[in-house]
Amino acid sequence: MDDLSLPRFLVRYFPTFIGGIFAALLSLGCAAPLLVTSYLPRASIGEQATWSVLGGAAVTLIVVHCNFMVVRGRPQWVWGLVAVLVLCLLGVLPTIEDRPHKVIYTLAVLFPLLGLLLLNSKRHREMRSKLVEIREQRESLKKAMKKGRRH
Repeated sequence: MDDLSLPRFLVRYFPTFIGGIFAALLSLGCAAPLLVTSYLPRASIGEQATWSVLGGAAVTLIVVHCNFMVVRGRPQWVWGLVAVLVLCLLGVLPTIEDRPHKVIYTLAVLFPLLGLLLLNSKRHREMRSKLVEIREQRESLKKAMKKGRRH
């Protein structure tokens, strides 16, 4: 297992990796309308849509950046994803008082939990450790190439 080729690496880890991304983005997609309608009830529909889009774009950039850093072999960035998922979940739970649409509320609770489960799965943790190994190999190769140019 230590010498995974790229296709084997992708077959093994890509579904879990992309599942975590989709869970975070779907969490956001379900949470944004619930949060805006519950926490900004007096705002016009246009203002609610503006805040949903701006907040969604900002959180999407965070999700993309954190996943990019994880792929680059920096596993501590997974905590940014965990924070997004936890904030989506904790933000949505109190909105039940406003009697939201049952399906959207259920999905807004389900997707963050699914995302947290995927990020904590053995396969995702294994992938992060492999990506750290790849980063270390890349850094040692860069150092060796620099030494080779100097001599």
